[in-house]
Amino acid sequence: MEKKARLIIMGLGGVLVIILVLLIGIMGQKNSLMKEKELLTAENSKLTARMQSLESGLRDSKNKVSSLQSELDSVLNSKQELERKYDLANKAKDDLIAKMNELKGGAAPAQQLQVLAPQSDTYWAGVLKAKTDLEIQLGNMSNQLRSLQINNEQLMREKSSLELELSNIRREKEDVRRELEYNKKILDSISQELVRERNDKIQVQESFKCIKSENTVLSRQLESLNARKISLEKRLQELQEGKDSVERQFTEMQTMLTDKISQVNGLREELDAIRQSAITGKLGAPVAYPKKESVELPPIVVRPPQVQCTKETGAPYQGRVLSVVKDSNFVVIDLGQDAGVRIGDTFQVYKGDKSVATVEAMQVRKNISACDIKKQCEAIDVGDTVR
Repeated sequence: MEKKARLIIMGLGGVLVIILVLLIGIMGQKNSLMKEKELLTAENSKLTARMQSLESGLRDSKNKVSSLQSELDSVLNSKQELERKYDLANKAKDDLIAKMNELKGGAAPAQQLQVLAPQSDTYWAGVLKAKTDLEIQLGNMSNQLRSLQINNEQLMREKSSLELELSNIRREKEDVRRELEYNKKILDSISQELVRERNDKIQVQESFKCIKSENTVLSRQLESLNARKISLEKRLQELQEGKDSVERQFTEMQTMLTDKISQVNGLREELDAIRQSAITGKLGAPVAYPKKESVELPPIVVRPPQVQCTKETGAPYQGRVLSVVKDSNFVVIDLGQDAGVRIGDTFQVYKGDKSVATVEAMQVRKNISACDIKKQCEAIDVGDTVR
């Protein structure tokens, strides 16, 4: 019973250790998941801030491109206006050249030439001045056109670079969006794992409560078993003390019986001597005694008290171990049918006052018996006491 209770306690201890290990593993996994969640949340915040900054930069770039586009349109309009003015100036120049050619080729009268001479010089001076002014304006316009072309090429290059930057920003925005979706999926999976972990934790707590209640019940049973064991040990001690007292009484009875037998033997020897003297006539004339061949004494019967020599039922005999057969697990004792031994009787084997084995008679002869070893605490030797 004590061994069973010990096994139960060891099993409960093992179960508690396993539960503690599982709880420690679950708590560690939960802490790691919480740390990973915090890291992902921080990374998500950084990516969100970066995405916002990229969006603001994209908006600024769009505004800059729009302003550059409007400036480019105004420059193109100015270029078209200058080209139109340049065409008009060329047309006027061509008209003037044609009129000059007409004037040079015609034969006008002398009077008309004299009349028109002062006017023609003034006119041509004005025309030449206007031509010079137009050439100067045309040069200025050419310079402005070249500078506008240069500015236009620079604006086109800036536009190309802005378009490249805009495409890069769009790609980064797409990458950020994909990262946000991936982080969202990870957060969802972590949330599901946390929910599952919480459910597992609740189940473990419930199982722990059940095991705790079972442990309480088993502890109570163990206490009752310990109390019962103590009472049984006390009862066993009382029985052992009673057995020792009965054995002492039995020993005293045997001693008394031996003394009585020795006295009877002495009386018999005296009677035999008296009878022999009467026959030989050494004591004078034979005396007429009643014809008796022997003196009949009442039988002396000593009945020892009922004793319990073993925990099993058995006869209160005492003998010795004659032989030990370890291979076949039996012993031979010097008690047999003459001593009243029957098949099935059990005996205790003693070394001094200590019980070392329990044997049971399986074959009985006249003066010996073969006994099976049922229980053995120490090795049985030849000469050990059997009771």
